[in-house]
Amino acid sequence: MRLEIRTEGVEFVVSRTPEPKNDGDGRQKADRSTGELLYVTELVAMDDAGAEVIKVTTAGAPKVTRRQLVQVATLVAVRWTIDGRGGVTFRAESVLPSGAPAKHGTGPVSGAAA
Repeated sequence: MRLEIRTEGVEFVVSRTPEPKNDGDGRQKADRSTGELLYVTELVAMDDAGAEVIKVTTAGAPKVTRRQLVQVATLVAVRWTIDGRGGVTFRAESVLPSGAPAKHGTGPVSGAAA
């Protein structure tokens, strides 16, 4: 199941620059639909209730730097389970510098290798 997260009123700051999303063998994962390489960006999400650190996967490397205020387009939470373990991963259509034109696609974020 994937749930879209409303981001109005949330500020996002990059806490770690984007890194390749690798599999257990050290190979970089790719989006199943487009073949584009996946990257993980660690963000601090802040609102009036406090802050959380989340890691957000995107297809393609976001052009952002540490401590930069960014906007996150189409943020979704996806549940996963593997070998009796489970959790939630975050996926976004894009992570862009704040004030940059938002990249909004016509379809949902792929459920690929997140």
